[in-house]
Amino acid sequence: MKRLLLALVLVIAGAAIFLGPPLRSAFADTEVEITLGRAPMHPTQQALNFMLDAPEEAALPAKKKMKLWATYYHMPTVRPSWTSVAAKPLLDRKGNPVSAPLSTEDWCDAAMQGSVWVDNGKDEPTAYMYIDSGGPEQVVCDRYFGDLSDRIKNATRRARFAPFHHPLACDVRPIPLMPFRTVAIDRDRFKMGTVFFVPELRGKQFWADGEFYTHDGYLIGSDTGGAIEGNHIDMFVEDAAVDPLPELVKSSSRHTFEAYVIANDHPMAIALHDAGDEVCKDSDRPGRKSKQSGAI
Repeated sequence: MKRLLLALVLVIAGAAIFLGPPLRSAFADTEVEITLGRAPMHPTQQALNFMLDAPEEAALPAKKKMKLWATYYHMPTVRPSWTSVAAKPLLDRKGNPVSAPLSTEDWCDAAMQGSVWVDNGKDEPTAYMYIDSGGPEQVVCDRYFGDLSDRIKNATRRARFAPFHHPLACDVRPIPLMPFRTVAIDRDRFKMGTVFFVPELRGKQFWADGEFYTHDGYLIGSDTGGAIEGNHIDMFVEDAAVDPLPELVKSSSRHTFEAYVIANDHPMAIALHDAGDEVCKDSDRPGRKSKQSGAI
């Protein structure tokens, strides 16, 4: 039996030696295509790339449907005004100056936009962000704000600011500024961190940071401003020279669209908040602590 097995092994080995080269030649031009399926993208990465899934019907009950209208804002860059006697610096919550003096027009633009770069032409520009309207009246901007309500005009006169140094303001905000995600809201109506789903926004295409995206329909209310009131939201964008999403953002209260508030414990809302943690994970920011389970 052992001799038989040994003979069989020798026959197979010999066949491999003599038949191997002809077989390799015969199959040399044969191509085998192997397709590997893509691993599913982590929800946090989906949120960063505007690729979140649409919410299921149960997450959009009629009682959560509302009508909103939208404007957009950016960060203007202004120069200090050292010679004008009317120029005023931006103040912090305690009333201390945090910027160089600005012309009345630039000061009011900062109060309206909610954030501003101040460039003295020598050092790196410094960014400032609106934090509240809790201080005493400083600058009257009524002539720049046209038919806006007295409530808005009164708020902008008392605007207070904080400097920040992280590109997305992670060092002064619990939720970062994310272009085409962040919207400023009326804090008397919505809580900070509220996630909205806008069906009409889903599928709209836009450019951001040199890349082309298709919006998934989700926005996060993580900013505020003196000019934001009621069902008005203000979308943060990078470049004021480009009219973003003109089919939706019409800057008029006569042009509303449907929106839904998404529950904080919904997977898409969690993914959006985790995306904020992800982009801010290397900053020394205050606010919410990162959840390690959401890391990617």
